[in-house]
Amino acid sequence: MQLIENIRLAFSSLLANKMRALLTMLGIIIGISAVIMITTIGNSIQKTLNNTFNSLGSMNYFDVYLYTTDEDTLITDDDRINREMLDELVETYPDYFKINMNQSFGNATCQNSKGETVTMSLNALMDSTPMQDHERGRTIQYKDNIEKKNALYVSDLFIRQYFKNNEDPIGQTVNLTLENGVSADFVIVGYDKLPSYYDRMFAPGTKEMDKVSPASVPLDTMLELTHAKQNTLYYASIEWNKEEDPEMMEQVLRDFFDEKYAEKKGIGIEIQNEQTQVGMINTVINVITIAISVIAAISLIVGGVGVMNIMLVSITERTKEIGIRKALGAQNSAIRMQFVVESILICLIGGIIGIISGIMGGVLIGVIAKALAEQFAPEYVELISITIEPSIPAIIIAVVFSILTGVFFGYYPANKAAKMNPIDALRYD
Repeated sequence: MQLIENIRLAFSSLLANKMRALLTMLGIIIGISAVIMITTIGNSIQKTLNNTFNSLGSMNYFDVYLYTTDEDTLITDDDRINREMLDELVETYPDYFKINMNQSFGNATCQNSKGETVTMSLNALMDSTPMQDHERGRTIQYKDNIEKKNALYVSDLFIRQYFKNNEDPIGQTVNLTLENGVSADFVIVGYDKLPSYYDRMFAPGTKEMDKVSPASVPLDTMLELTHAKQNTLYYASIEWNKEEDPEMMEQVLRDFFDEKYAEKKGIGIEIQNEQTQVGMINTVINVITIAISVIAAISLIVGGVGVMNIMLVSITERTKEIGIRKALGAQNSAIRMQFVVESILICLIGGIIGIISGIMGGVLIGVIAKALAEQFAPEYVELISITIEPSIPAIIIAVVFSILTGVFFGYYPANKAAKMNPIDALRYD
């Protein structure tokens, strides 16, 4: 009951001097607001980064590199990662890995039923995952390469360009003419819906038939058709199963290649993945956010000094009130608690206002960032998944820090009030 009474008295005192109380809270509000805004921005950058990489499907890839461990060793063609190694990896761990080798083979053309030329850019793959929502059929798979199938994975843009009668494209045969003049029949095995930003890659007013549609085919099929060679690699990009533990996947991959290169002295294996790189970026962002937050939190000290100053003024103004309470039997602890509670209340209200304004500031900056992205880089807007997410731990710390600031800077004035001589207090004019 005594605590409730102290809170009531504290509110009465603050309401009696609204402007002074607000100005006293201002330092706390600015300090907490700055810290919350900075942590919100830092947290939002991390979430945006993670969501963007996830939406691009690049978070579950390992890049395997070779490097020399001494100056006298040179990596020759015989030392490089070869197709036999990758074939063995997929055959040994079919549920774990996909090979993400790819190579551009320029543009290919075909004729639709109206005799119009449809142009597509060919990307030859070992294995693939749809970038957007999978529409129909399937993607290019590893078995297509093993069997050298003439499989074709297209987009909804190509479907509109080539099929004019709402035909089902799956299983349809398309005769493609490559840049080197080679022609071959390919069977459509699936298609994806292109993201809307793809249209913005073309000049305004470009007719749909003039747009170049992306398409995927098996890499081994294209190597055979064009008599090209690609047996050894400087590095390999390997996709791992998202449902598995990334650390376990990396260790399995490392053990596999360590065994392959165990007898090759002076050559080491380095494995990198997007998660590790994003984790390093997040660590840097965290360090910067904490450092700037600490600098911003210095203003809380200034705010705390302001609270102490106003509490000393308040005690001086209420000296007779303190004397009367002590004359009526109020203990020193009760007087001390009254002013400590008032100090805590000032800091807590200021902290809450600061948290709200900080979150609103972070959200506003996010909205501005998205508007700027739409203005200056509209083709990348859909790739950048801007996420505004306040830091819950920072909010909790801000509330606790506000209370501690009230206790720390309010105790001295409260203790001074508690130690007043009641006779001297009653005589005070």
